Amino acid sequence: MRKRPPGAAGSLLRFDGVSRLVHWATAALVLTLVATGLILYVPALSLAVGDRLAVEDLHIACGLACGLPLALGVSGPWGRRLRRDLASMNRMSAAERSWLRRPGHGGSAGLAKFNPGQKLNATAVAGLLVVLLATGILLRWGTGLAISWRTGATFVHDWFALAISVLIVGHVLFALVHPGALRSMVTGRVSRSWQLRHAPGWQPLPDEALAGEPAPVVRALGEKRRARAR
Repeated sequence: MRKRPPGAAGSLLRFDGVSRLVHWATAALVLTLVATGLILYVPALSLAVGDRLAVEDLHIACGLACGLPLALGVSGPWGRRLRRDLASMNRMSAAERSWLRRPGHGGSAGLAKFNPGQKLNATAVAGLLVVLLATGILLRWGTGLAISWRTGATFVHDWFALAISVLIVGHVLFALVHPGALRSMVTGRVSRSWQLRHAPGWQPLPDEALAGEPAPVVRALGEKRRARAR
């Protein structure tokens, strides 16, 4: 029987209910955008669906609502963990930069709660959605603009839609290949052994409670974090 490394028992809270709700609500909106956009772009699909105006209205509504789950998730005291996670996305440690220079060869030492690939993916998706929203507004309500503006907006919208579709496919494939990460977005928790293997640099806070481990371990982790903050 394979022996666990020391401290590998128990589980950690990686995503609370708010974070998971924001993720899945945003995912549903983005997937609907991709599906309706594909129907509007491919004439054969538009003919098969029939009601093109209804599809267009749904596409516009989902586009306008795409940022709503995140806005609601971070706007109140319930979003404390989500805000903390988003703040960590803006920073890259030396170990993470080294990992990026040699992806897959630098090991996981020093990697925190999110690896550099996840940080870059989240940033790219957010940026693409902002551009898609801006160009979509121009296409829907910019009828008085010069034809060159609308042509440019169409070009950018189409190519950015393709880019985000590729990122989504990659994201789904990554989740399927790494069931532990996928499970954490469903249940909210990861095993202690998963954290030691994939995110050894993640120093859990007291509210990311360790289930199945003695209380002193939780206190020790919290004291270590507070000592570093001083």
